[in-house]
Amino acid sequence: MGKVTLYDALKEIKKEANVDFFYSDKEVNVDRMVSANFNNADVVDALYTLLGNTYNIQKTEDGIVLISPKNTASFENEVKVTGIVTDGSGMPLPGVTVLVKGTKYGTTTDFDGNYALTVDEASTLVFSYIGYKTVEVVLDGKTKVDVVLQEDVSTLEEVVITGIVERKKESFTGAVATVSGEELQALGNLNVLESLKTLDPSFIIVENNALGSNPNRLPDIEVRGKTSVSTDNLRDEFGNSPNQPLFILDGFETTLRTIIDLDMNRVASITILKDASSTALYGAKAANGVIVVETVKPKSGKLRVMYNADFRLEVPDLTDYNLMNAEQKLEYERLAGVYTEATGGLAYIQKGLDAVYNTILAEVGRGVNSYWLNEPLRVGTTLGHSIYADGGDDAFTYGVGVNYRDLQGVMEGSNRETWGANIDLTYRKDKLNISNRLRINGYDANESQYGSFANFGQANPYFRKTDENGRITKFLDIDGIFERNDYIFTNPLYNGTLNGIDNSNNLQLVNNLQAIYTFNTKFRLQSGLQITKAITTNEKFLPPEHTDFIDVGYQQRGSYTNTRTDNFSYRLNTMATYAEVLGENHKITTNIRGEVEENTYERLGIKAVGFPLGTNGNPAYAFSYQPNSRPSTSQSKYRRVNLLASANYAFDNTYFIDGTYRVDGSTSFGSNEKYSPFWSVGAGMNLHKTFNIDPEVMSMLKLRGNIGSVGNQGFGSLSSVTIYGFEQYTNVFGQAVTVNTLANPDLKWQNTLTTSVGIDMTMLGNRLNATFNAFTKKTDPLIVKIDLPSSTGVYNYPINAGFMDTRGVEAILRFSPIYMPQDDFTWTIGVTASALKNEYGGFSNDLAGLNAQELKSASLVRYKDGYSSDDMWAVESLGIDPGSGKEVFLTADGIPTYEYDTDDIKVMGNSRPTVEGVVSSNLRYKNLTIGANFRYRVGGDVFNNALYEKVENISRDERYYNQDLRALTERWVQPGDVTQFKSISDISYTPISSRFIQRENVLIGESINMGYDFRDSKWIKSLGLSQLRINAYMNDIFRISSVRVERGIDYPFAQNVSFSLNARF
Repeated sequence: MGKVTLYDALKEIKKEANVDFFYSDKEVNVDRMVSANFNNADVVDALYTLLGNTYNIQKTEDGIVLISPKNTASFENEVKVTGIVTDGSGMPLPGVTVLVKGTKYGTTTDFDGNYALTVDEASTLVFSYIGYKTVEVVLDGKTKVDVVLQEDVSTLEEVVITGIVERKKESFTGAVATVSGEELQALGNLNVLESLKTLDPSFIIVENNALGSNPNRLPDIEVRGKTSVSTDNLRDEFGNSPNQPLFILDGFETTLRTIIDLDMNRVASITILKDASSTALYGAKAANGVIVVETVKPKSGKLRVMYNADFRLEVPDLTDYNLMNAEQKLEYERLAGVYTEATGGLAYIQKGLDAVYNTILAEVGRGVNSYWLNEPLRVGTTLGHSIYADGGDDAFTYGVGVNYRDLQGVMEGSNRETWGANIDLTYRKDKLNISNRLRINGYDANESQYGSFANFGQANPYFRKTDENGRITKFLDIDGIFERNDYIFTNPLYNGTLNGIDNSNNLQLVNNLQAIYTFNTKFRLQSGLQITKAITTNEKFLPPEHTDFIDVGYQQRGSYTNTRTDNFSYRLNTMATYAEVLGENHKITTNIRGEVEENTYERLGIKAVGFPLGTNGNPAYAFSYQPNSRPSTSQSKYRRVNLLASANYAFDNTYFIDGTYRVDGSTSFGSNEKYSPFWSVGAGMNLHKTFNIDPEVMSMLKLRGNIGSVGNQGFGSLSSVTIYGFEQYTNVFGQAVTVNTLANPDLKWQNTLTTSVGIDMTMLGNRLNATFNAFTKKTDPLIVKIDLPSSTGVYNYPINAGFMDTRGVEAILRFSPIYMPQDDFTWTIGVTASALKNEYGGFSNDLAGLNAQELKSASLVRYKDGYSSDDMWAVESLGIDPGSGKEVFLTADGIPTYEYDTDDIKVMGNSRPTVEGVVSSNLRYKNLTIGANFRYRVGGDVFNNALYEKVENISRDERYYNQDLRALTERWVQPGDVTQFKSISDISYTPISSRFIQRENVLIGESINMGYDFRDSKWIKSLGLSQLRINAYMNDIFRISSVRVERGIDYPFAQNVSFSLNARF
């Protein structure tokens, strides 16, 4: 470097070393001439050579170099202030800026977080660091000032992490929601998605009334509703739900199971991408939204160790069960005609029925009243541990962690063990940044050997649970009277005493390698490679003594099923980023990215039947394979490729536009439709800058909107070629071959056109924050599998048919009546809300066969133009005729009739709530936090299955099972009774009608929590801790509904109380 001005020298150093400078022109004479030559010199050393020792020079972790003159002033009341700056965990923070308020005079903390500064004793010091809340301290003569900086969630929201590119939220046109790991952990400790649903109204976990709180089930998730027809045959055994969002973990695609099992303590943030501007980056996979999860990155500095422990209690929730006791059940059977001979003329039969009745009556008189529901249940416990250690220097950082969790479900024998280990390494050298993240994780899960919880809901209360010797018998009886009358009632407790197996386990290895080379402040090149290998095994053994084999021949009793699935995938991407600032007000950022991926799935399954008594499920002891079967195999391989270009332009940080164009190629669709384009365009403006609004009144008022096209590949692998299979037999022509899968070479990609407008507001000095969004989504064409004639040998065939149009709004409003962050005292109340509806169109008569299937199976679903996927179809009922006890229907012509006619079926309800959201209140005072979050659903209809199956539709044989109490108390008995339900003695089939569709309003205690941080307590230092925090939670602690319906039919729901401990050393 020749003789140049200091300004030019700093400019050249900035370019070569990729750093930024912070200094005052009044304090540093940048016009003076300097001359020096540097060769691979350290930036700080080079600056000391240029400036001499009269300046303080500090380089922060974020690449900012602070230059300030050393203090030569003489203060009237001069003091030297020293101290240490740490983060919330007690770890030192290097590079924190410490300034005297109102001046540029100050210093920065060293590698150990220490600082020293000579100032006036009445000065106010300002401590600031990127990503942390600024702290001001009035000295008042103090010479020792230690400061703790807390992470600033609002700074997290300043950058939108999309998993591909990062954009400033201030100039981003998409609808996104970002929450921190701290916010997620404040709501619960089960998994990140259970907490996420409380924070954003667009993210909905659909309640599963059958599987309840089963720890091994995967939830159904929607972001801004559905985009696809939800039929089971639309996905193969390797596919996801076609309405499930895409999940991204640390920049790479992952599975819902991985996110569910992810250790919450590792999560740094989650971002929900909702509309075209934010999701078009993912093109063909983004129609259902994208969930971007970022884990904690290792930090440089001294070694720090973080330990987290979680303890959880799950209490079975049986409040919605309304079963009969022994006396009520016997009376129901009497009124239902169980003990009355049907013809009235066979006295010997009536005599036998009387004997049965009197035997049961005597047993009830002796006090037998068995409550079966509690038998297979327990208070489930969860115990989890995780340890993470990190450290390093500016060049190399490392992080190593392990975690383990044992979740015991509320049904005996059901549990889920998850474990994982991760190694995070980052190397920085000049312009090169290389990071590698290795993650190994797995699970071992078991289902309860008791089987479906519904078996216990059916067990009669007048049966004893054990015999006179306390043994659990295979059959239930009273003095053998039922056996003599050829009635068999199995004991639901019996199967739980056997040595059955229902296990699944998984081992997965994922390695993410990323390299970034920054040529200068304008141009950057990065590339990433992900390799995934996973093995999943499912094993199920039913012993020959199992009650499923009562009516099966000896050689067929007992079964063993084993299925192994192997998955291997790789993803490789490369992206170039160019950013330019033109003048002072024009900022342009562009990205070009390409990606290739391949996924391979292989499945091998066997089923053996017939086992000797006492065997443990070893298939070597099986008598044979299942009749007419053989080991099954399936293979699936699909490849995808895409090319992406995106750009963002901002003028004066006031007006901005986004644009994205992506082309995807996939083998999942028709061979003639291999490629499809996707795009988005968005624009917005910061109105608070346009109109120069006082920041104390309104610090943000942003208007944004966008439109774009995205796709959906959540169907598994839809074959693009016809696949044949060999049969077991031959004929004169040779080996028999059949068509296994019939391809549709012209199958088009499912394409969703999305529009979205929104407004973001921050007012009254950050006291009031609001976000409002309105959106539409039109998926055209849809992909549907239709049935083919049996002569083809193929069950179904994928076609393009119709479209789905969705419209919705969502809102988030939070207000802080108390807002004193400087004193750690805030109280915030909030409400979220979402509402949407969808409509089919363009089907014409294409899905007539599918509608016929739904009619045959007594389903509430239909696929018709002009109607919603959430509509509930049934015949309208006018209720029960008080005179006859029969149901009165209303025909399509409006005429009352006793005759049920499927031609009268019409829409009688909609399962989508009119509005759904969360009301919250959160208080923070010093180190104490208290929060309460309540979910509400207003409107929306439910099909009350308890009324349909346990009040009516009780067949002749089902009368012997326990039923809902309303089958006794609310059914028609005699003329003049005004009731909702048919005659108690009527055992005829009851078709679905509007009587069983009910409007529901719900209030749920979703999360009530309290936490305390002991970081300021001196006693934790004596334990070698820098931070200790304890949280307590109650989740789903109550549920108030306007409809009484059995919930958790196969596996009960649970109320949860849990605790967590976070310690840092």
